[in-house]
Amino acid sequence: MKENHSNERSFSVKKFLLASIPSYFFPAVMSWTPGWIMNDKELMSSSYSTIATPSLIATVLVYLILWKVESDNNSLKNRYTRIFFMLLVTISIACLFILLFNFHEFKFNIIVSTILGTVITAWNHPVKSKELV
Repeated sequence: MKENHSNERSFSVKKFLLASIPSYFFPAVMSWTPGWIMNDKELMSSSYSTIATPSLIATVLVYLILWKVESDNNSLKNRYTRIFFMLLVTISIACLFILLFNFHEFKFNIIVSTILGTVITAWNHPVKSKELV
């Protein structure tokens, strides 16, 4: 008898945490460490606020949108189309956030972190189509 693997869930709480935790932890560590080595207190404080947090927010947004896309069986199956669409959404939200909270001095950190979190999450999480059996 043939097993049907189409019921495997590509999105779950475990996969959500496996995507979200590194999206905060690694940018924070990768930016805090040079700040510590160079004794740059501003970079050290930015590492967990304006560098790691936008990456985490972008990852959470992209993951939730991809989860919804999969459940609705929409047409964002092409990886490059999906990444382009997600970049438009997350960069727009990041720019709105920068304008609303007057974070113009941190816009480079926020935009770059948003792009990294978006691309990595959208690239690593394929959207599987649901087939009716």
